[in-house]
Amino acid sequence: MLQEKKPFSVPEYERMANVLQIMSDDIRQRPAMNHHFAERLQRLATEMIEDCHRTHP
Repeated sequence: MLQEKKPFSVPEYERMANVLQIMSDDIRQRPAMNHHFAERLQRLATEMIEDCHRTHP
């Protein structure tokens, strides 16, 4: 039987988005790293905050 999953709380969304942002910033500081990946992490952080606002208006 499938369990219904509750959405993440606001602090959980904020924590995860913050971790993604830190990772993105760290990658951007290293010239040898893939900066396109850093851009994708930044976009994920932004989308996570947008989802938070939709889930917790």
